Amino acid sequence: MKMDDSLAYFQDLIIEMYRKVRAMHVIALEIIKSGDKEKALQLIKMDDFVNHYEEEINDQAQEVLALLSPVATDLRKVIAGIKIASDLERIGDYAKNIAEYIIKNGPLDQEFIVQQADQIGSVFIEMLDQTMEAYANGDVKKAYVIPQQDEQINEMFARLSQQIDDRIHAGENLGAVVPLVGMLRNFERAGDHTKNLCEHLIYQVKGQHIDFG
Repeated sequence: MKMDDSLAYFQDLIIEMYRKVRAMHVIALEIIKSGDKEKALQLIKMDDFVNHYEEEINDQAQEVLALLSPVATDLRKVIAGIKIASDLERIGDYAKNIAEYIIKNGPLDQEFIVQQADQIGSVFIEMLDQTMEAYANGDVKKAYVIPQQDEQINEMFARLSQQIDDRIHAGENLGAVVPLVGMLRNFERAGDHTKNLCEHLIYQVKGQHIDFG
């Protein structure tokens, strides 16, 4: 297999892995609303496929490094790809965490939490989509801008926390909401790893190490 073909296959594997991870988060949003434990179990099984993709990507990377003697630019594609696969695997884990919570606790019973979860999760999925579109196109300019969406997720969590504080001060019993918010933090952590994907793309294209914090 020629270098160009090998790297194209390598990138295709990463894109396929992303699509599986994305599907996991779409299901995570659905089961937060529905409490569908069968779908939650389906999501958890999908995590095995994501782990398999990471292994296959690592194997392909080893083949490129061992057999094809890549030049510097190609080497960066391999290194960045390995890191991207690792972060995608972690992003998939956060969807799995949500599924495990739903299996244990059932659907969310606070409507305002469900609404916030839907908004936060939707912003995250959009951020992931834009990041992987930038990866597929080698769009570094976009990679510099996308991490700003993580601030939007952080602001949404801050507003949610303020809503909870206001309701508690008004006399509502919201003790059970605390673990719910902890569960929703999986979207926030997934957003942090999506920022990492942008960092890896910038390294791949420009050879620069960027830290978006």
